[in-house]
Amino acid sequence: MMTIEINGVTLPFDATDADTLDKYLRATDACAERLDSMESPGDNREKIVQMYRDVCQSVKTVFDDIFGAGTGEKVCGSNDSANQCREAYAALITEYNRQQEEATKANEEFQKLFVNNK
Repeated sequence: MMTIEINGVTLPFDATDADTLDKYLRATDACAERLDSMESPGDNREKIVQMYRDVCQSVKTVFDDIFGAGTGEKVCGSNDSANQCREAYAALITEYNRQQEEATKANEEFQKLFVNNK
């Protein structure tokens, strides 16, 4: 079983599993839409604080949607540290990209088997 460890939490993550891939794509697309819709807070301190909370909630929701309720808080913590949430999200994206690169190479080798067996 493929896993990813983020902030000391080990999670099952196989980006080549169709169900996991579907959850991942839906969750990250929804997060990107939420983050894209956020307005710049400018110098407004209250809006900056709220933006950090919104970013963290969006990232935690990604983990909850992929791995189950409560995972976002386990991975990112109960506070709303924008740095910790961004780092966790970046680790997930990096692992997804790594697995997809490996899958692409494996698929190319797999296709060669068919070409060579004709």
